[in-house]
Amino acid sequence: MRRKQPHAKPSMPRTGRSFLSSDGTALVEFALAAPILVTLVLGIADFGVLAAKNAALEGATRVGAEYARNNSTTCKDVTSASCISGIKTAMQSAGNFSPAITFPSDPSASCECDDGSSITCGTTCVGAGKTPNRVLVTVTASQTYTPILPWPGIPTSLTASTELRIQ
Repeated sequence: MRRKQPHAKPSMPRTGRSFLSSDGTALVEFALAAPILVTLVLGIADFGVLAAKNAALEGATRVGAEYARNNSTTCKDVTSASCISGIKTAMQSAGNFSPAITFPSDPSASCECDDGSSITCGTTCVGAGKTPNRVLVTVTASQTYTPILPWPGIPTSLTASTELRIQ
């Protein structure tokens, strides 16, 4: 016959959470990782917006140079007030720029002979007896950009500049 074993003393019921319990660790890990992830995402967003604004500025500069090249009646002389005004208007209307594009210098023209030597526009090339074969229009523009967040080591306002020289 079997003898009854004396019962072991019953363990005490758990009334609280143990220090080594894994409950809530995901929350703690997320709390530690979230600031890093948010900073990384905002940095990528800042860089993307800056790259998009720079690309739009380059496109507007191309529009201004194309305006000078294609409007031979208005821009017979690139330094004339009507041509400069037309170039700037074409560039501003090429996109929705906020803040507006600024122009560090007015559009200018330079002339070259076939051999690449620079001459004053309106004069003839030495030895050839012809007017310059290349008239180059230079358009310069810039725009300021304020990042979403202030980043350590990066100025609070950045300026994108572009210059295009077209024949």
